[in-house]
Amino acid sequence: MALQITKNKGEIIFTDTVTGVDYPYRDNYVEGRFDESDNVYFVHQLPTASYLYPFGQAQSGVRYSFAVSDVQNAEGVAFSSKDEVIEYLAATGSDTLVSGLNSTTTLLTAVSTYTGTWEDVSAYRSLTVAVKTDQDGTYFVQFSPDGTNLDSTLTRYYRKDQIEAPHRFTVTRKYARVVFTNTSARDQTFLRLQTILGAQTDLNAPVDSTLAQDFDAVVTRPTDYHTEVALGRRQGATLWNKFGYNDDIDIGTEVIASWGGTFTPLTTATTLIIVSSDANDTSGGTGCNSIFISGIDENRDEQFELVTLNGTTSVITATTWLGINRLSMFLCGSGQVNAGQISIIATAGGSTMAAMPIGDGVTQQCIFHIPRNYQFTTQWLFINVLNRGKNAVLTVKMWVYSAISNGKQEVFKVDIDTSVTTTPVNVNPNLPFPITGSTVVWLEATSNKADVIANARFSGELVRDVDA
Repeated sequence: MALQITKNKGEIIFTDTVTGVDYPYRDNYVEGRFDESDNVYFVHQLPTASYLYPFGQAQSGVRYSFAVSDVQNAEGVAFSSKDEVIEYLAATGSDTLVSGLNSTTTLLTAVSTYTGTWEDVSAYRSLTVAVKTDQDGTYFVQFSPDGTNLDSTLTRYYRKDQIEAPHRFTVTRKYARVVFTNTSARDQTFLRLQTILGAQTDLNAPVDSTLAQDFDAVVTRPTDYHTEVALGRRQGATLWNKFGYNDDIDIGTEVIASWGGTFTPLTTATTLIIVSSDANDTSGGTGCNSIFISGIDENRDEQFELVTLNGTTSVITATTWLGINRLSMFLCGSGQVNAGQISIIATAGGSTMAAMPIGDGVTQQCIFHIPRNYQFTTQWLFINVLNRGKNAVLTVKMWVYSAISNGKQEVFKVDIDTSVTTTPVNVNPNLPFPITGSTVVWLEATSNKADVIANARFSGELVRDVDA
């Protein structure tokens, strides 16, 4: 008995040269490899009763092995060596096979791992791994020169709530395998991990779609990265414009935020007290009916909450917070803006976390809480100062507080002498200034005169770490 390898419409066909029985491409899949003894083998998978099976077998998952000398090419010529088989497979373009040794649908329990089998991939230019499951995970494509020693590991992160494109890997050593770990605390309810051996073309995506952070693709549409981030077309990146003012800075130091005074980041999460100075800021009222809060939770992860107002009666949030990045109107009455100042006060400690000034419709505060597993790349800073004729000298500083070190650092400073200039400070750095996650950045001003007005704005992109 001998085995003949041919190809039809992109699929390999294995034929018993004695009986003439084969397993065509139109049936369920067959894969071919070299085993540990360098014999050619194939695995008969997922059979259907309507077809004959190779060599009279009707059993799924049976592995058939042949010495190289018993294997023929499409012209019926026997191979004399394993290298000839490899060259033949490559020359006929038969390097597009589903790997049964590194594909699985077996469910993984919490924090458990699937480990594929080392297989000889030297006949193939690349391999592509596609995963779909309902729990977060990490997978590794590992390469070895001999199927024993692990010399190279390439890591990809699977996040169930993100775009998860397939990933293509160039074959760099003789053997490869795929390892996938369910990193969540929950069991999977489905898993489809498939590895395809062979050269694949570049991935593509619709021209107007959101691009994943780790697409294995070249963006060819006319594009500007910053514009695409602003339009929400880049996964894992968000544009943030922080703006605020303090219209009554007295002698000393105050935060550039509408409520003024000093600012100290919270280190313990708390619920929030939300109250307006006007009774019309309530459900069904002429002012602001409900608000949308965005900020960070007790773990310094992004958090959002929708709250219905009750005028001058306090409302308590359902969640706890370490910081507020923005408070904006969600629904509004006929007045189209908030009728009173809407204040957010920490239940524990009583400090002001945010405020929406009367009629502004949004918070006015140069304070930004950067979530963990993110970086904020600041790219523009604007500061304008007015002193009402008192010739004040103002020092504006940008501070960054780290929850990791529990310390703060001065990262920017500018002195403004209002007796000399009234020109706004406009900073556009040639390179972005990155600020790591689990931090708080804010602007404060120190004045030697009272009644100083300062307004400012800084902008940047909040970018999620690839491994988050």
